[in-house]
Amino acid sequence: MEERFCWRCDTEVKMLDDNEFKLCRDAWFEGKEVVEKELEKRNIKDFVWLDKVETFEQYRYLLEMYRILTGEYESNPLAILHHQRSQFGKDCPNCNKPFRTSRAIFCVSCGYGSENLTKI
Repeated sequence: MEERFCWRCDTEVKMLDDNEFKLCRDAWFEGKEVVEKELEKRNIKDFVWLDKVETFEQYRYLLEMYRILTGEYESNPLAILHHQRSQFGKDCPNCNKPFRTSRAIFCVSCGYGSENLTKI
């Protein structure tokens, strides 16, 4: 996991690597067992489960896994689903923010690469 800029959130966030993202996805689909297994693997014995999750119950274990991995509570489960580092492109050489996709040649944040775009 690393802190990177997210253009959707317009702020620095903790981006998950592919393995961490898979853990969150598995927790979302498979539930509490996946979270408990990760707690045991990390030897976390004093984990305090959230009593009240501010969103739908279906996302509860996704949010718990994200909190285990990052140490931060995220109230928006859909944000977690787009905080996977591999979904973004390489870093812009000008502003150091990631391109929006792996195929992007133009940085929307600072305009780098716009001189290479063809005019229609």
